[in-house]
Amino acid sequence: MSEVTLSQADSGTVLTLKRGQTLILRLDENSTTGYRWSLPALETEVLQFKSDDINLPSNTGIGGGGQRVFTFQANNPGRVKLQLKNLREWVGEKSTIEEFQITVQVSE
Repeated sequence: MSEVTLSQADSGTVLTLKRGQTLILRLDENSTTGYRWSLPALETEVLQFKSDDINLPSNTGIGGGGQRVFTFQANNPGRVKLQLKNLREWVGEKSTIEEFQITVQVSE
C-alpha cells in the first residue's frame, strides 16, 4: 500500500485515503523548549494511530529541534478530523503556540 506524507503546510486540507494506506505526518518541533505536538484520542475505527517518533538531524546541537513524525493507518471507510496542538502539556491549552488540523476521508 502507498504512503501519503504531510507537513505543516497541509494544515486545513481534506485528505482522501484508501483503506490500508498509511498517513505520515511530519511536524517541526523543538521539544527541548518544552513544546511538543500533542495528539488527542481519535476514532480508531477510521484512522488508527501507529507510532510517534522524533527525528533529529545528525548535526543538531544542544537545544536544536527536529521533526515529530506521526504514523497512522486508514482502517475503515469514514471521515475523521485530526487535530494536533503544539503546546507545553503541563501548562495546558493556554500554552498552545501552533495547531495542525486536517480532515481525513477513508474510502474502500
